[in-house]
Amino acid sequence: MRLPLLSLAFLAGCSFLDGLDDYVSNVVCEGIYLGVDDPDLAAQLGLDVSDGAATTVFLARATSLSSVEANLLTDADSVSLRSGGSTVELENQGDGTYLALGDGGLGYAAGATYVLEVDHDGRSHTASAVAPDPPDLGDLPDAGAGELHPTGQDLTVDLTGQGYDNWLGLVLDADGTVTWDNRPESAGDYIDWIGGSDDVGVVTIPGSAFPDAGSVYVVGVAGVRRSLDAELSNFNPIVSNWAVGALAAAPVGTAP
Repeated sequence: MRLPLLSLAFLAGCSFLDGLDDYVSNVVCEGIYLGVDDPDLAAQLGLDVSDGAATTVFLARATSLSSVEANLLTDADSVSLRSGGSTVELENQGDGTYLALGDGGLGYAAGATYVLEVDHDGRSHTASAVAPDPPDLGDLPDAGAGELHPTGQDLTVDLTGQGYDNWLGLVLDADGTVTWDNRPESAGDYIDWIGGSDDVGVVTIPGSAFPDAGSVYVVGVAGVRRSLDAELSNFNPIVSNWAVGALAAAPVGTAP
């Protein structure tokens, strides 16, 4: 089962923006650059990531966000991601989504700044965010050392102090079937998810993700850091978000 990385392309309605002339010419952006610390493992997870990273951006006009379909921005002149001296162009999917599968030579480096740039109608819109480290999953039961997790019990992952605004998780069984994930399911869910600014602490994966005794599951967790309002230029400042995150994964075995 393949999990398209947006699934992480985000937009939601905000009817209170309707008619606000200050935002009529603005562009709304919701997007993420997701790196993977082990691309081979990402492939096993079914993530649509090549060369260790992928970028997904969703663009719309801020004229009336209560109707997403009426405001898709499908004709941006260019959408690109840059870091250091390297740039990768995102491909227009024709539906307001712009994608780049693979890192385009950018790589994913913790501490690096990744800048999204959208050119439209002669105006440049930019957003930047500093990449976090992949999560430290060292507190998970070590399957290699014979440590087992109780079947059907909740699993906690301690992300305290790792500098994340939010997180994504998924669990796959030995057949590659997703037994649980917390990807937002609707446009409104996405805007709520990516807009979070709380320091992530201990997170919980429900016991239903581990239904079978004596089995091995792959647990993937991505720590995400979003841009600050000051790091947005010419994007609609109320709804737009740009995030950078990294996925780590580890096997977890259940007790017989």
